[in-house]
Amino acid sequence: MKRVLIISLCSWLLSGCDDTEAVIPTYEVRQQPFELSVPMKGELEAAQATAIGVPSRRPMTIAWLEQEYTQVKKGQLVAKFDAEQLSLDLRKEMLAIMLLEEDMKLNRESLTTAEQEVNVDKALVVKEFAFADEFSVDDLRVYSQLEIIENMQNKEYLGAKDEYLDWKKDSVVEQNTSAIDVIAIRKQGSQAKYDQIKMAMDTLEIRAPYDGMLVYESNWRGEKPAIGETVFPGRPIAKIPDMSAMQAKGFVLDKEAIDLAPGLPVSITLDAYPDQVFHGKVKEVAGFSRTISRNNPTKYFEVTVSLDDQSSRLLTPGRKLHASIEVSEGETRLTLPTQAIYSDQGVNFVFKQQGDQFVRQRIAVGQKNLFMVEVTEGLTEGDVIALAYKELL
Repeated sequence: MKRVLIISLCSWLLSGCDDTEAVIPTYEVRQQPFELSVPMKGELEAAQATAIGVPSRRPMTIAWLEQEYTQVKKGQLVAKFDAEQLSLDLRKEMLAIMLLEEDMKLNRESLTTAEQEVNVDKALVVKEFAFADEFSVDDLRVYSQLEIIENMQNKEYLGAKDEYLDWKKDSVVEQNTSAIDVIAIRKQGSQAKYDQIKMAMDTLEIRAPYDGMLVYESNWRGEKPAIGETVFPGRPIAKIPDMSAMQAKGFVLDKEAIDLAPGLPVSITLDAYPDQVFHGKVKEVAGFSRTISRNNPTKYFEVTVSLDDQSSRLLTPGRKLHASIEVSEGETRLTLPTQAIYSDQGVNFVFKQQGDQFVRQRIAVGQKNLFMVEVTEGLTEGDVIALAYKELL
């Protein structure tokens, strides 16, 4: 493919030296093997590892970290968290619990006082009822009809007042009980926070669960943990990998991630050892692209590659690498050189030879590599095109 292109160019240059007229270099379109590879940058990591993260359900600030890639022993201190903010939060929750307990005490006292007042009023009503019954006389010879009616109305009023006091008592009890229940719920929340902070205070130090190499864990932006950083629950800050099974993890530009799928062959070179080539296969491709830098909007697909050779001592976690993913290898396609294609307002075209003239021919292109482009429409095998024909532009 490259030899034919070079021969055509050399023929053009040689003929230009012999003839005074300019000779247009041409290329015959034909089916030929087409190789397409996708570049990837990343680093080595263990396929399996034990994660080390925040031991509590509270955000914690890193105060000290063991140096990365250090060989640690089981029980060795690998990370410490700052207790200052936790101490402040603990005192804050203690104060909140004390204030809520005082509020509950005041509400209970208020409930007791209100019930006593209602009970006193009910006792007075009972006495008034007894007095009304004792001195009630229905004889018209003793009291006039109006006085008898007034006495009856007074009894009805006392009955209504007694019912109102019963309702008032139930209402006061319900209101104060509801207020006490709300305070109790708030107290439970503060108590739960207090317990979480207390647990965090008791787990400020993290120790290695077993022997191994300590490797920091990057977040979604590719940043590794640092002293002074606040770490939230659920995010691992480091891991101890299983060195017996290594893999490569890297990123591919989303616009270059064409036809990536598990099983594709991969060639890998370590930045520290560029002469060593390792081979593997695509293990997993992320379902969506994402940014990997805080201030860079460029998006990448994350790709995981399994390694065929696991015996080399050069395969250690964290080593940077460059890889090439072979998307298509040796497939026969209709192709032409990249420099032969022109574009005008988004339309691709070439100069196709017709007799002794060259005319514009609109084409549709498919995949491309560094040198060649796949042609899907507009040309057939055997067509001759101009490699350089700027006079017609």
